[in-house]
Amino acid sequence: MLELKDFQQEASAEIAERFARYYADPPMRGKLTAARVVPFFQALASITASGKTVILADAVAGISATLPIAPIVIWLSMGRVVVEQSLANLSPGGKYHHLLGETHVATLAEYDVDIVRDSVNPLLYFATVGTFNQRDKERGDRLIFRCDIDTAEASTWDLLKFRTDAEGHRRPLLVVYDEGHNLSDQQTNLLLELQPDAFLVASATMRLPARLSDEIKELKKEGWGDGDLVTAVEPSAVVEAGLIKSTVLLAGYEAPMEETVSAMLADMKDAAAQAKLLELQSPKAIYVCKTNIVEGDAKRTDDPRRPFLAREAPPILIWRYLVEKCGIDPSKIAVYCSLKFDRHFPPPVEFNLFSGGDKDYINFAEGDYEHIIFNLSLQEGWDDPRCYFAYVDKSMESNVAIEQVIGRLLRQPGAQHYASERLNTAHFYVRVDKRNVFSEILSAVATKLQTDAPEVRLVAASPGSATPVLLQPRKVHAIYKTARDASHAAEPITNIMGMLTDYRKDDGTNTRASGGRSIVQRTVGESFTGGQPELVWEDFEHTNEVSARWVFSREVGRRFQGALGVAPTHEGKFDALVGFGSSAYAHVLRVAADVVDAYATNVVLKQQRPNPYEVGPVLVRPDALETFEHSLHEGYGDLNPTLELPFARALDTLGLPWCRNPSRSGYGIPLITMGKTRTFYPDFLVWSGDDVFALDTTGPHLLADKTGRKLLSIRGVRNAPGQLLVRFVSPGKFTDEVTQIDSEGFTVWGLKQDGTLRISHTETTVEAVKKALIAEL
Repeated sequence: MLELKDFQQEASAEIAERFARYYADPPMRGKLTAARVVPFFQALASITASGKTVILADAVAGISATLPIAPIVIWLSMGRVVVEQSLANLSPGGKYHHLLGETHVATLAEYDVDIVRDSVNPLLYFATVGTFNQRDKERGDRLIFRCDIDTAEASTWDLLKFRTDAEGHRRPLLVVYDEGHNLSDQQTNLLLELQPDAFLVASATMRLPARLSDEIKELKKEGWGDGDLVTAVEPSAVVEAGLIKSTVLLAGYEAPMEETVSAMLADMKDAAAQAKLLELQSPKAIYVCKTNIVEGDAKRTDDPRRPFLAREAPPILIWRYLVEKCGIDPSKIAVYCSLKFDRHFPPPVEFNLFSGGDKDYINFAEGDYEHIIFNLSLQEGWDDPRCYFAYVDKSMESNVAIEQVIGRLLRQPGAQHYASERLNTAHFYVRVDKRNVFSEILSAVATKLQTDAPEVRLVAASPGSATPVLLQPRKVHAIYKTARDASHAAEPITNIMGMLTDYRKDDGTNTRASGGRSIVQRTVGESFTGGQPELVWEDFEHTNEVSARWVFSREVGRRFQGALGVAPTHEGKFDALVGFGSSAYAHVLRVAADVVDAYATNVVLKQQRPNPYEVGPVLVRPDALETFEHSLHEGYGDLNPTLELPFARALDTLGLPWCRNPSRSGYGIPLITMGKTRTFYPDFLVWSGDDVFALDTTGPHLLADKTGRKLLSIRGVRNAPGQLLVRFVSPGKFTDEVTQIDSEGFTVWGLKQDGTLRISHTETTVEAVKKALIAEL
């Protein structure tokens, strides 16, 4: 069962909590009997591979718990492929369905008025925007506007407008729009006809139509600021969770296609070797180019009425180079573009052409091809984490936007970073015919990353400059991995959970919300068999309830996901149903908060013996390389010149083996804090006898949290020699972790033998390094 990452839990909870605040007093337009609700709006601003689907699904479950009646959810996307993938993942048996609880999942074409009437659970329906995106509904041929059966007297669209349960109450309606930058005014107007209660719109790049902006203005009149309308996921949290690659390599080539592709394949071979050592699957590559033009002359159309070997279209030339010159098995190559062929001059039988777009997607995906040749428009919904390499042809005034291709390579296989930086890097090999074109590309990519993923490092090599190389360690050095040991937290957490009240036999005094009445709509007058019913507003007692287990697990997961492993919820009392906002609900939240506090207080950091971390190769630009004599690699190219570089030079004078520890992909130590950062990556690792020192030059900010000092007292492996010793080195003189009294010299932070904080001041960098490498401070 998939568990949400901490940042996903936090984003989901923020959306649900904001909706609860909104629903306590939703703004209305019009008089009461004819009024309509101004819908709640929340934009999920989240980069590629951050798990927008799981965040939205969990948020829908949270919102459903706050509603007086189980809602209907319409989940929309632009592309059929995306809808099919989301439907498969959220349907029963899908890897995300557990996030929705007892929700009924189907396509909008399967909308059934009987299920809507009789079900007490939320109902989720999937559709593409093409299902209903027509100006003239009366003359449209889309299923949404037609009766599902010949005897029906109301279209699905009209049924959605009323969506009544067995008591005649209109169910709340939530609209989830994946890839929300595609939302148009026309679609918004149609959706507003349904009088939805909420819009949840997700996109890595948020652009809203004017019609929806009008509704948002009404929310702003009620005090909702811009910050209240957007749930933003920190890109750093996505990188840290291992969901996206940590580096983008952008290499420019003012050269023929063959030379550019050859350079890419050489690096791809190296990555495949690194993957094989780690027992990972081979990386994949995409090739983005124009389609039906003549190579070298974009104004001429390649003639499909010529033999295959005489064709000049870029996809064919790339395919032939891969097969004929590079020896790549054609069964591993897919050509996924609208490449034209005359029936009298067909391609070879081994030429795997997919020119049908969405219609061909399933067959294409099942092929698991390692080399995919695309035209300028990449298939929506295709996101393969094994895609590490991209050849992009920007010659012949190509209009491909490389910054829009970046996201296709950012997903990280296995949702974890590896010791080899090659396997944490998205590689782009850009063919240009003018050097200034590459400068423009570099600027656009840098802007894109700075906006969407500032934690991702950009390594660039312009045409004619040295391409980044992979430096292998001079000698293998390893260090035991560090993990959280929660064995000491088990007893206090068990005691706290024993204080949870059993509400299974409660008569409603505690499990129903005090003052928990809502204003909902109800049908009166005619039914669908005798005409269109009228809707009126009335008081309604909140009846939607969720299990104490759901409330507890959600709250603990939102605060600190790791604590769930020490807080079992198998006891029957967690089956009790509690209403949102009730005293029982508040009690469960308090117990969950106490459990997390007990976890953070009692958990310790401990090294583990199996599968030690081995320092791997690093990716550097030769022209930016600073060489050292005693470092594990020949040198490093990403050292901060004001602090890290002088520190590294001082380290090298001591003659001990050491290395620069890459952030996000190097040796990480888990933090025991409830902040957004979950892992600490020290700047340097130094081996001294049996001990390993983890040195960081960023400052004492981590020590401000009461659990931060645990970094300085990591327990070693039992019966193993040596220990891991963490030291902080800060510019200036400090009296404690927050009080700086002088900007001169350096402060070294460690622990004394009695466990109290040791603060030592030195005048020079060399003295600071020597002080930091003393085992017994």
